[in-house]
Amino acid sequence: MKIWKIVALLVIAVVAIYAVPRIGKSTTIEQDGNRVSIAIGEHRLTGDVISGQITDSFLVIGGSPTGNMYFTVLLSVIPLDTAERLYQTYGDFRKCGSAGAAEGMRSVIPVRLYTDNGNVERKLKTVNKLANAVKDPVIKMTFVQLNINDHKIEHNGEMIQVTSHDTSDAFLVKDIKIIQKEHSF
Repeated sequence: MKIWKIVALLVIAVVAIYAVPRIGKSTTIEQDGNRVSIAIGEHRLTGDVISGQITDSFLVIGGSPTGNMYFTVLLSVIPLDTAERLYQTYGDFRKCGSAGAAEGMRSVIPVRLYTDNGNVERKLKTVNKLANAVKDPVIKMTFVQLNINDHKIEHNGEMIQVTSHDTSDAFLVKDIKIIQKEHSF
């Protein structure tokens, strides 16, 4: 098994352990200037937009487990330009014995993705399925980066604070295109 499959599964497993399953299916995202409020089922998250709108391409090497979570999907990605540079420098940098394996592992970024746009959500879930099927899709996303600074769960009319050890980046995805459904170097 390639080391990237193991790394991707470990990253996803660690985040999934800390992820609190969301209840319900509705997602509402409200943005007021740089302030963002996200409601997913009983979860209430607030944060700040910390970047302008960005469009970038990524090699997706891992997806999140299926089920209801407090994010739309969680993906393990490598910026496409970084993945291409690593391949040009080391060849198949995703194999354990490759000279580029360590640098490649350091290039993996776990990202929690949020959207309340139904079309974008369907595409994100398709990408997640492809990633879980080890297809390594290539995507191009337009997003803003978020700093989630508060997470609460509404339970029996009370708001319960969630303490999270999740350090993955959070993106509010505005648009996504699947460039390649299956990629291999």
